Amino acid sequence: MGLRETKAEKTRKRILSEALRLFKRNGYEQTTVEAIAEAAEIAPRTLYRYFASKDVILLGPLTGNPDFSAVFSRHAVNHPVEEALAEAILEWAKWQDTNSEEILLVLSLIDQAPIARAKLWDLVNQQERSLSARLAEKLHLPEDDLRVVMSSRLVLLTIIRTVTEQSRVSAGKSSSIECAKQAMRMFEEHKVLIPRQTPRR
Repeated sequence: MGLRETKAEKTRKRILSEALRLFKRNGYEQTTVEAIAEAAEIAPRTLYRYFASKDVILLGPLTGNPDFSAVFSRHAVNHPVEEALAEAILEWAKWQDTNSEEILLVLSLIDQAPIARAKLWDLVNQQERSLSARLAEKLHLPEDDLRVVMSSRLVLLTIIRTVTEQSRVSAGKSSSIECAKQAMRMFEEHKVLIPRQTPRR
């Protein structure tokens, strides 16, 4: 990373840090972009070069996590698909544990910001499409194949969302890594109830 990129990354982190501090102290709606820029010691026009809106700033800590589909693809080079998914989940869980305080604050603030909440779901849908594309490639199936779609949603909308909610409920006291391991183990041991039709006689 060159000098310019290093400086830009420091500025981005300072904006996020000051924004979260102000959001926590004053509330999301009460905090203006101008106040964030002043706290970060930059001009508002400079802030807008990094973040298009206050909602995007709020989501910044969540978009800073490793690209899940890219992490999966990296592990899939040397592991079977199922193991690569597990490794990607655990890598995500480690990131969440490391940044739990910041993530929990953002999630609590999102409840106050309908636009940011909608953009968060856009982000989740984007991640789902990306993971489906990479799963389809590894499994040699179309992206809209039911196996691909269900697998992608199992990972992102069931396991990861559940682990996130468990961390939120415990106020960050529970380990995301241990919760993710437990969730995957429950699927492996068939302890999750799966709807099943009674065979017709």
